[in-house]
Amino acid sequence: MHLLARSVSNASLRAHSFSLSFALIPSISASSSSFSSKCRAEPISVPSQPPPVPKRVPFTLSLHGHSWQDPYHWMRNTNDPDFLNYLNQENSYAQAFMADTGSLQRTLVAEMKNRMPSKVSTPVECFGPWLYYEYIPEGKEYPVLCRRLQTNKPGWAEKILSYVKAEFRREEILLDWNEVAEKRGYVHVGQCRISPDHNCLAYTLDASGSEQFMLQIKDLRNGCIIPMAPVNGVVSLAWAQDCKTLFYTIADENQRPYRVLCTKLEPGNTDDTLVFMENDPSYCVDLTSTKDGKFITVNSNSRSSSEEGLCCRCN
Repeated sequence: MHLLARSVSNASLRAHSFSLSFALIPSISASSSSFSSKCRAEPISVPSQPPPVPKRVPFTLSLHGHSWQDPYHWMRNTNDPDFLNYLNQENSYAQAFMADTGSLQRTLVAEMKNRMPSKVSTPVECFGPWLYYEYIPEGKEYPVLCRRLQTNKPGWAEKILSYVKAEFRREEILLDWNEVAEKRGYVHVGQCRISPDHNCLAYTLDASGSEQFMLQIKDLRNGCIIPMAPVNGVVSLAWAQDCKTLFYTIADENQRPYRVLCTKLEPGNTDDTLVFMENDPSYCVDLTSTKDGKFITVNSNSRSSSEEGLCCRCN
């Protein structure tokens, strides 16, 4: 009797479990069905015109004893009118495809802006008597490079007096990326280097999006760009202690920094001097300064090694 009751109990339990499982299956199906029908209730808006199709131009590539066809090789020429026309067609199709999401896009952008701090700034960096820092002004897209004098007066009375005079709170804007972007339409500043006497700012600027940076030097005493011969493909910068000599590296067609040159901030200077050239294509050249500012080191770096190829006295 005990065994029979136990078997009956197990049988009833199995039947109960089966009934629960059987009862759950229709509910899942109904839920998924209603979810699917809800999704189908909002059809995706597809443009009436078909997506653009780029032209195919026969072209054969050969490398390492193998050959293959690349019908889109013509796109390497970004100045080709057909290529520009194809990009415009792609942009038009994308805008038409996403036209019904305009309200959602604006909502998402507004939510992301609300979650971002109104002012993003970098930590203050002390260099000589100045404090240098960057921040993105509210409502702007690009940062601003600024500095202000730090107080060197030790006494508390002098500190209070300087605070009243707002001596160390005066902010000097050295470079406003937003102004450059308004003039050129696009801006990407690579490196910024202040001269040891704090009178000049050397920086690299890309105004086309090609990652080809040109060198510019700004006189911070009058806010004017110092006229000089155009120098493109600049990667790194380093000032000499005489504050008139600037070292910089130039990249080749493969974006590899391989040459070190120096320019003099002197009237009539048009020819820059070649200091070092790295002929090994597996090495890249970089410029750094020692902490005491007395030397500039020229470093050749590869994936597996690093060499300090040259040291230049800066005075």
